Amino acid sequence: MRILLIIVLLLSGCNGPKHPRSHVNVPPPPVVTDLHSYIAGINYAITTQLFDADTFAGKTCDVRLDLDEKGQLTDFHVLTGDPSLCTAASDALKNATFPAPPSPEIHKVLTHPVLHFAPEK
Repeated sequence: MRILLIIVLLLSGCNGPKHPRSHVNVPPPPVVTDLHSYIAGINYAITTQLFDADTFAGKTCDVRLDLDEKGQLTDFHVLTGDPSLCTAASDALKNATFPAPPSPEIHKVLTHPVLHFAPEK
């Protein structure tokens, strides 16, 4: 039986790296050592590529990822959501550099995570 893990990513214009044109320094990526930090690393990889997230406040998009054993994105599938946010999320996913999972066990848990994009202002 497959375990489908839903990761809720609250992507906010206030709570994350800003668009590069804002001239705000982007913090370094988290060090990945366990499940929690791996999820944080995935979140970081996407949020650094999702520009102007606050313009999508109140909208949602659900996307299922396919990650290989090295944690790299091999494919993704938009499941449901606002078309403009899903387009921005798709672009962010295509440009994101994902961290490697810290162990094979964690990779098994997060091979096909479903991400729920719900930006806040």
